[in-house]
Amino acid sequence: MTAVDGGETDTAFPGGGASPSPPTDRVVGVLELLASRPAQAFSLSDIARALGMSKATCHAVTSSLANADYLIRNPADKTFTLGPALVAAGRAAEASYPAVHLAQAEAGALADELGMVATAAVRSEGHLVVVAHAGGPGPDPGAVRIGRRIPLAPPFGAVFVAWADDAVIDDWAARTDSTAPRDPLLAALAAIRGRGYSVERLTTAGVRLRHALAELSDDPLAEGLQPMVAALLAELRQAEYLPGDLDGSGRFPVSAMSAPVFGPDGATQMNLSVQPHREMTAREIERAGRRLLKGCARIAQAVGGAGRHPSTE
Repeated sequence: MTAVDGGETDTAFPGGGASPSPPTDRVVGVLELLASRPAQAFSLSDIARALGMSKATCHAVTSSLANADYLIRNPADKTFTLGPALVAAGRAAEASYPAVHLAQAEAGALADELGMVATAAVRSEGHLVVVAHAGGPGPDPGAVRIGRRIPLAPPFGAVFVAWADDAVIDDWAARTDSTAPRDPLLAALAAIRGRGYSVERLTTAGVRLRHALAELSDDPLAEGLQPMVAALLAELRQAEYLPGDLDGSGRFPVSAMSAPVFGPDGATQMNLSVQPHREMTAREIERAGRRLLKGCARIAQAVGGAGRHPSTE
């Protein structure tokens, strides 16, 4: 990040380079910070410190947001919370994207039936955004809270690219260490296409990454992937169980399982996921996978998407 305005920082893009609109980034940063901790009231100093702003700049941003009712300022202790204008904005966004409402219902059903944390996410530029959450609290709930951005880098987001063309796969694969071998990633994507959903191993590096994501109050891509997250992503580059790995009567440590919701064009519009974060038998994994596929098919049907990828028909 580049220091400006007497110590303030500009947000960098994942691919490098400064943001074209630092003032806009500061507005977004304030809203995202408060949305990440909705039960907490923030003082001006809290916000300025968390986002690396000067108090003068922070005062200007929060005053504008409060005047537009995007924030509420408590006159007694002068703290800020999210305002009523965001309720209307949220309802409008939900109305324009009905799959999100459906995903929340499916996540709730998955959590109840399987006894696991369940989430849904959509793709936005270089990351995934969690839009539904149910069950829990589970390990590190902050890592999968609604609104959390997760790097679209291996192993994350594999179901979003498994059925995509080579250019999309190349872009995804390049988001970690470019010197790492490509074949394991292609094998992982083939495994996902074969079974229809992903099954990620529970590893020490994965647990550490969840802790890191839970502790980040803003976008983990804000500095082009913070060093700890980047190192862990490189270590986790190949986390998928491959064909034959789940054979036998043993128990297998599973971090997450995810299935795609295909849109009308056959591309992955959303995913549904569960986070077992425990050992499972092959039969339990298969049962959870079938249930994920069933939920995805219901969402896809409701929004006019494909029940399965056209290439499999």
